[in-house]
Amino acid sequence: DVMEAMDVDGSGAICMDLDSYISQYTGNCRLQRLKYYVDFSQAKSQNYRLLIQTALECKNMIMYTDAVEALNNTCPSEGMAVNVEWITQTSKYLLNKVDRLEQDIKGYQVTQDKENIRRAYQTLGDHYHDCGDLSNALKFYQKSRDYGSTVTHTLEFLLNYIKVNVYHQQWRSVKIHVEKAEHIDETDPKLVRRIMLAKGLTEMSQENYERAARTFLDIPCDTWNDEIVSPLSLLIYTTLCALASFKRSDLQKLVIESNNFRQYLDMQPTIRNCIMAFFNRRYNVGLNTLDLLKREFRLDLFLSPRLDALYSLIRSESMKQYFAPYLYCDMVRMAGAFNTTVGELEVELMELVGGQGVIIDSYNRTLVAVESCPKGEVKRNVLELCDTLKYKTQELIVRTAILKAGLVVSSDVLASDEKPSTSQVKIGSNV
Repeated sequence: DVMEAMDVDGSGAICMDLDSYISQYTGNCRLQRLKYYVDFSQAKSQNYRLLIQTALECKNMIMYTDAVEALNNTCPSEGMAVNVEWITQTSKYLLNKVDRLEQDIKGYQVTQDKENIRRAYQTLGDHYHDCGDLSNALKFYQKSRDYGSTVTHTLEFLLNYIKVNVYHQQWRSVKIHVEKAEHIDETDPKLVRRIMLAKGLTEMSQENYERAARTFLDIPCDTWNDEIVSPLSLLIYTTLCALASFKRSDLQKLVIESNNFRQYLDMQPTIRNCIMAFFNRRYNVGLNTLDLLKREFRLDLFLSPRLDALYSLIRSESMKQYFAPYLYCDMVRMAGAFNTTVGELEVELMELVGGQGVIIDSYNRTLVAVESCPKGEVKRNVLELCDTLKYKTQELIVRTAILKAGLVVSSDVLASDEKPSTSQVKIGSNV
């Protein structure tokens, strides 16, 4: 179930329950998200200690030593020493595990057991992935591909490769491998979900927000839980991408009336009310809610780099929808609806609707839509057609006069590239 990781306190501020938020993830993804959260949060000491504890549980020595060093540099008075004994024991345990797997691979190579070789390489890739060594994880996932013999093996490799590149945020590589995976017929809903999720993240990273929203909305609700993106995060991504790119009719049809999406939307009343505020044209309420949520959204690993662009597009799309039904609009009232001043609104509108059939009347503080005139458009088209016909008629008259005058150059002369003699050219007296 989706956990309520965000609540609104009495002052209207959004409070992030870090334990609830981070419990939605496991393994390396939990560490990656927690580290990103800690780097941008305010309660450094408490959060760094949670990161250190999580790194210990995941046996991630790289993350553990980095977190201890960061804690000592950020909060010297609350610093702690590196547990050298734990590092020694963990290193020994991990090396023994790698040695055992490599010995198994050598044995399988002697017997030419390709399936067990593939599984061993994949297990090594999973091992390095869990330890946070993503470069070695890619290396061994790549080796497992060489021993695959079925379509399912190829798909498993592609999904593992996609997973690691998502953590690296190498979106170009993710897109290439997603396209390959889409060409494989697969009926397992969990595998299909992982492909669609990676595709949606790629579209969002490339600022194709409408395609990202449509991809997220197509993911079946009962398969939303994933090691990379939790249901709550997926709900947030879908909401922001839809508000930034959908028309009002699409927002109603694809989001509000979607039985699939509403199952989780109803469990998050803050986000649901935000969507309904935009749909009901209460833009000040919707924008205020997004502003309250922005600080927490910025702590998301995949959303943060595109958050400002999404917020800007949501505001721009809201302004277009606000003015769309009217020929005249009072900028004073519009400024109130968007929590701004008339002067600031005018600057925004100049960038938004300049040269798009809208006039900004600064003196009367109104926004005026330029009405199209069907009669005038028809008249312009007729005049353009008359000019075209006149030009073509003149061409025909000149051609007819040349033929009538007998100004002719024979084809033999043209083929020989010689200067025609007077006997080969007949010039009429009336030319």
